[in-house]
Amino acid sequence: MNAKVEPETAKRAPAADRIGVIALLTGTAIIAWSGILVRFLDVGPLAGAAWRMGLAVPALAVWAGVARRGQTQAPDLRRVAVPLIFAGLAFAIDVGLFHIAINGTKVANATFIGNVAPILAVIGGAIFFEEHAPWRVWLALALALVGAWVMAGMVAPSQVRHGDAFAFAAATAYASYLLIIKLLRADLDAPTATLWSAAVSAVALTIAALLHRETMIPSTVLGWTIVVLLGVVSHAIGQGLTSVAVGRAPVGLIALVILAQPPFSALFAWGVLGEAMTALQMTGGAIILAAVLLSRPSMASPTIRVPPSGTARR
Repeated sequence: MNAKVEPETAKRAPAADRIGVIALLTGTAIIAWSGILVRFLDVGPLAGAAWRMGLAVPALAVWAGVARRGQTQAPDLRRVAVPLIFAGLAFAIDVGLFHIAINGTKVANATFIGNVAPILAVIGGAIFFEEHAPWRVWLALALALVGAWVMAGMVAPSQVRHGDAFAFAAATAYASYLLIIKLLRADLDAPTATLWSAAVSAVALTIAALLHRETMIPSTVLGWTIVVLLGVVSHAIGQGLTSVAVGRAPVGLIALVILAQPPFSALFAWGVLGEAMTALQMTGGAIILAAVLLSRPSMASPTIRVPPSGTARR
């Protein structure tokens, strides 16, 4: 019997180790609480997003420093200053619109509809990077759009609630961020790109909040606690743990666990905020989950030729 020879360009999927699984489960659980935390902000939605990104910067700086330990040459940021600024602006739009969406629709709607972003990123990759996606990805996009429409109540586009519309706009902005980061990864490591894009986002969101004349400073202990939890715990730690898991667990496992984030967010919102989902919203959420699962790399495949399209962000 002849042994099957894998192409040299293919890499076997890594076995899930204990650290990778723990990081994945913990990171996803932390991020799933983000939408609920936003509801308890005592500052404006853009101001809350600014605090979220600004307080994440010191933690991300530590992560980037540890990642560069032992390297003799620092990255040349001047070469990538323009795409870094655009990445930061795209992420600022994403987080800012998501915070606005949370206050204009149910947490479940904002989270499920926001999960369309990886599919939009694949479409952008086909347009800008000539990475031609298989037919199932295009089918996934159509399913996701249908699911978002169902969650919005199956109404005419002119009658879609502003929160649902902002959630979809946030997903589009995050897809743009993923594409710009893909471009930056040719010159920067992931922690450095994440750090500087977050710093740009914090500045942009602060300016936007000031121009919008929002309340900027938390006035209660709870308010300060929420912004710290959003910045340090949800963004820096939650995203950091998810990034750790990407290198230590199979793509299929990562996809399945991240797909559990919107349902868990919906359950948390039901328990904490009393936001019960209607049958129509449950149907729309199920369609979106099916679409995102359809767009992911096959779990049955023994090889990995492309990295995952993105990680959870909320």
